Amino acid sequence: MSRLNWDIESFDFNGAYLNGELDNNEEIYMQSPPGYQEDAGTVKRLRKSLYGLKQAGRKWYDTLSHALANLGFCVSEADPGVFVAHVGEDMLILAVHVDDCIFTGTSQKLIAQYKEKINSCYALTDLGPVHWLLGIKVIRDRAACTISLSQVSYIDAILARFGLTGVKPYSTPMILNIVYSKDDAPSTREEEA
Repeated sequence: MSRLNWDIESFDFNGAYLNGELDNNEEIYMQSPPGYQEDAGTVKRLRKSLYGLKQAGRKWYDTLSHALANLGFCVSEADPGVFVAHVGEDMLILAVHVDDCIFTGTSQKLIAQYKEKINSCYALTDLGPVHWLLGIKVIRDRAACTISLSQVSYIDAILARFGLTGVKPYSTPMILNIVYSKDDAPSTREEEA
């Protein structure tokens, strides 16, 4: 939506997986957690989803998509993590990855209104204009209508993990001006090894 110069906002849901509701026919039990003194050693039946539960992600998605449908959003046919709403002549697009979201649309005022509506359903932390998403730095130049993505911090973390922070950068990690073809690829398991 950079080409159209729409605003792009970001927010996170607080405790997303804890909002998932378990169905009445689902019976899931767990031992009382450590430090829980009342009824120590007993088993409890869960009514809501918890982090670590196999179906927690699915329950959160079902709960969120139902709430968004009530607000007028439809699931995109191309991607189940993208929700679209048409409000009069305006359009809103919400992309969700677990609890990280970006929100764009034709009207900044409508984006703000719908963020409040979503927040009334499930608590969220408003992060304002998108700068980071899923560990990727987002750099936006509205004048040029461009968006650049950078994973420099991820690369730095990998270098630090393997003790390579002091190495000299090398612009091209391969031989310059060489042309490879399919014939150069290994054809047997021994060549691959």
